[in-house]
Amino acid sequence: MKHDKLADSLNEISDKHIEEAAQKKHRPWRWAAPVAAALAAAVIGSFWLPTLAGRSKETLQQDTTGSTISSNPDIMRPYLLSNVQYPKLAAYPVQYESKAYDAWWEQQRELRDQPEGYADSLEQYWGSLLCKLMEDSGKKNFACSPVNIYMALAMLAETTGGESRQQLLKLMNADSIESLREQAGQVWKAHYNNDGLSTSILSNSLWLKDGCAYDQKTIDLLSDSYYAATFQGDLGSDEMNQVLQAWLDEQTGGLLTEQAENMELDPRSVLALASTVYYQVQWRDEFNEANNTKLTFHGPTWKTKETFMNRSGSDTYYWSDNFGAVHLELEDGSRMWLILPDEGTTPVQLLQSGEVTNFLSQHPAWYETTWSNKKSLIVNLSVPKFDVSSSLDLCDKLEELGVTDIFGSDADFTPIMPEDDAFIGQIEHAARVGIDEKGVTAAAFTVIGYCGAGMPPEEEMDFVLDRPFLFLIESQDNLPLFAGIVNEP
Repeated sequence: MKHDKLADSLNEISDKHIEEAAQKKHRPWRWAAPVAAALAAAVIGSFWLPTLAGRSKETLQQDTTGSTISSNPDIMRPYLLSNVQYPKLAAYPVQYESKAYDAWWEQQRELRDQPEGYADSLEQYWGSLLCKLMEDSGKKNFACSPVNIYMALAMLAETTGGESRQQLLKLMNADSIESLREQAGQVWKAHYNNDGLSTSILSNSLWLKDGCAYDQKTIDLLSDSYYAATFQGDLGSDEMNQVLQAWLDEQTGGLLTEQAENMELDPRSVLALASTVYYQVQWRDEFNEANNTKLTFHGPTWKTKETFMNRSGSDTYYWSDNFGAVHLELEDGSRMWLILPDEGTTPVQLLQSGEVTNFLSQHPAWYETTWSNKKSLIVNLSVPKFDVSSSLDLCDKLEELGVTDIFGSDADFTPIMPEDDAFIGQIEHAARVGIDEKGVTAAAFTVIGYCGAGMPPEEEMDFVLDRPFLFLIESQDNLPLFAGIVNEP
């Protein structure tokens, strides 16, 4: 790869336009998220697990009927009150202009053709949430799934009432629970796929405690509107923790086994919600493994040799005051943005400046018509194979965003527990994102635990994070499926 030549070309472009770019005013943060930076001879390090692109796809893709339990039914089935069926999708046909292709396309169109602008109101939510989650990432790796957290909070809002609900609606910029429910359904349909070309499965579940009274209408609503399966047992016991762990592991294709095994409900739990997302899509143009090289990655504190994937071709390079960017297309129309901060600028500093958030919050057509700092040229791209994951407690972050009542004595869960004396004791989120020569594999889960007495225990936040770069996996509808920061290998 001609790294030096490319770097010189990009420096010339940046020098020519940096004064003009410095004069641009930046819009406030909208929904944009951190994205993994890797451009030209940019160097970032990480590790890769051989199973990431293997068994997980096979595990989830076999059950096209959408059963919530398939490969490990014995431990879960005795506690399953009601299952759900996802849309059964036709397999992606190899031959175009055939009846099979027409049938597949019609089915895809029905799922994907949501009303124009259906998610525009979420831009403020994406921005405030991601900014808050990533402000403490520091020199560690970070990964999260904004869409997964959104689905979990939408279900949480369905179970709340009064001011508890209003705080959640305000955070998600929804004017009513009905509009949030409709939007959540549109988000789910627009991001569900399991047709052999790509896998994007959003799963939800409701966990009830033996002996507690619940409102059946709300349970049915969660099943009908959120595809939520229902389980019941002695929540917080070792036995039920194993059932929950098995469900989380099943729905995330074994990508978050370690995190799932550490997921335990508080013994005081009277109710729990769980939401997952599993995602696997190939690049539109795969990397050739024969072109891989070992390059030095300059981390925040040390240097390491890492395996980099390389390819050259005509592409569009975008830049602003403090970063350069390219994007990689995925087979399903999604894309991964790779954003490299300039030397001396950290990913967090770049986010706080507003430059990259303004850039990422735009519709794809905007880049072609409005963004002036771009140039078509041969890009010799070098990006490390990486596998990043992290786990975090969302409680403190949500409180800082104005969702406070659900964590204390003012919590209102009457829509699902008419005579409740509960509060939210834990909201755990875990995510993992990896790339290799073939494409992207990622998964996330969010678990919300409702406790019945006492005050919630203090939780610790545990981030696992590479040389400072950002990544964002953006869906066809420009919603942030996964986002993160890679700081150290």
